[in-house]
Amino acid sequence: MSSGNRGGSPLGIVVQDGKITYNSPSSLSGLYLIGLNKDNLLVVKDIDGMSAADFESYVNEAGIRDAVAFQEESSDSNNHFVPLIINNEARVLKGQGSGANPRTAIGQRADGAILLLVTDGRGASGHLGATASDLISVMQEYGAVNAANLDGGSSSTMVYNGGYEMTSVTFYYQNSSWKLPTAFVVMPK
Repeated sequence: MSSGNRGGSPLGIVVQDGKITYNSPSSLSGLYLIGLNKDNLLVVKDIDGMSAADFESYVNEAGIRDAVAFQEESSDSNNHFVPLIINNEARVLKGQGSGANPRTAIGQRADGAILLLVTDGRGASGHLGATASDLISVMQEYGAVNAANLDGGSSSTMVYNGGYEMTSVTFYYQNSSWKLPTAFVVMPK
């Protein structure tokens, strides 16, 4: 999550290789941690109201290895949603996140496999995007027992083997992407 969608500085928290590299969970309301613990289990945790000290204790107790934060917030001007599926229970949306947009989501199956999903939308290809219900359906189709929406819009990008699989969905960034302060990177062992 970045200020003004310009990238460069994270908001909330960042954990990398078990070390907290950014610790300001009280900077925004409605923050969720999305990450992996030392057992490679996907964690989607409400950290709203945590202090920096509370967050440090939680990371140590829960064995969080890598994590970022995203904001759950619903108002007339904004509609961000984070949890999609928790312990095999799909989120009841109640109208939240219903618009079709570019989306980025992460999930995990019962066998431990991580699912990464980036959808198109509002881009040169003319696709409308995905709704929250669409993300839940796709994650369920692929067996996710836990899943979270990470972000959407112009930060929805996927790179594979050095090339863009999905570039920014904004016409003026169609051959690149926003500068992102955090990302999930999968590397071979």
